Amino acid sequence: MSIIKIIAETGTFDLGAGAILDRHVAASTKLDADKLQHLYKPRTNFDLAIGGTPASREEIVFVASTAGTIRGFHCLLNADGSSTDIDFDLKVNGVSVLSAAVNITHASGDGVVQDGTISSATIAAGDIISIEMAVTSATDAEGPYAWAEIEENAA
Repeated sequence: MSIIKIIAETGTFDLGAGAILDRHVAASTKLDADKLQHLYKPRTNFDLAIGGTPASREEIVFVASTAGTIRGFHCLLNADGSSTDIDFDLKVNGVSVLSAAVNITHASGDGVVQDGTISSATIAAGDIISIEMAVTSATDAEGPYAWAEIEENAA
C-alpha cells in the first residue's frame, strides 16, 4: 500500500519520533511557538559548594509561564554521611506535589540519584515551584542537589 493511499484513508500522517531532524528544516522556516513544548530542569544546590554541609532550606526554582506538567523530581547527596536523615520535597505554591518526601540517609549511597513520585503533576501559569530540604541529621553529609523536570506548552 502506498503512503499516499494510507494518508487518504486515515487523514493523518505520523512520521514518528526522530523522523524529521534539524537538517530537514530550512533555516528560514518559521515554526509557530504554539507547536513547541519546552522542557526545563530547574535545580538547586541550596547555595552550597559540593563539599558543603546540608542545612534546612527551601528555594524557589521556577515560575510557570504557561500550563505544563511536572515530569520528574530527583535529588542526591555528593556524600551521604555517617548519620544522615534528610527529606527533599517538591512544592507548587507551597504545597507538596510528591506522594511522600524523598528521604536520603547514610545508607543511600554517595552521589546516588533518588527519585520522587509525583502525585500532582499539572501546573498553571504563575505557579511557583520550590524545592525544600529538611535536615534532621547531616553528620558528614555533603553536597545536596535537587532538580525537577517540567514541560511547558508554548503559548
